[in-house]
Amino acid sequence: MATNCDFSRSSLLTEQYQREMELIAAALQEESQDERDERLGLVERSWSLTCTCFHGQLEASDASTPAHVPVAVAHM
Repeated sequence: MATNCDFSRSSLLTEQYQREMELIAAALQEESQDERDERLGLVERSWSLTCTCFHGQLEASDASTPAHVPVAVAHM
């Protein structure tokens, strides 16, 4: 059952979220095309690095765990 404290906290979080989104929206509107291109380039590079690291971790965990051994046993 929700209390007045829960509603108050929820309201404060909503207000904080709205303020932060307004700041982000204002910053994006003021962003130049060069800044936008640079930011998108950074996102693109970081995404490819993230994918590479994830796949590397996945392959490493697949190679170290034989297929017939249950995961719970492999981590003992």
